[in-house]
Amino acid sequence: MDILFISKYIVVIALIIMMLAALRASAYKSTSMGLLGSSVVVVAFAIALLIVGDLYNLAFYRDISLALIFFGFVGTVAFAVVLGGDDKW
Repeated sequence: MDILFISKYIVVIALIIMMLAALRASAYKSTSMGLLGSSVVVVAFAIALLIVGDLYNLAFYRDISLALIFFGFVGTVAFAVVLGGDDKW
């Protein structure tokens, strides 16, 4: 087996562990931790989709992962703007 082939599976396993850690971090009481955790899960899922799509020759995996990353970032920024916050330091 090729070392690159094996390393792709190792990266997917590491991304799954990262998703579980991000879900654990998003369970805290603050809204910012929930926002951070959901953003990390979306990015990790998009990267895992890129790797798995390359391994199994799936169609449209690049388009879907690009949309996930873009809309995840836009949603995070939009939620942060709506949430606002104190300008006082």
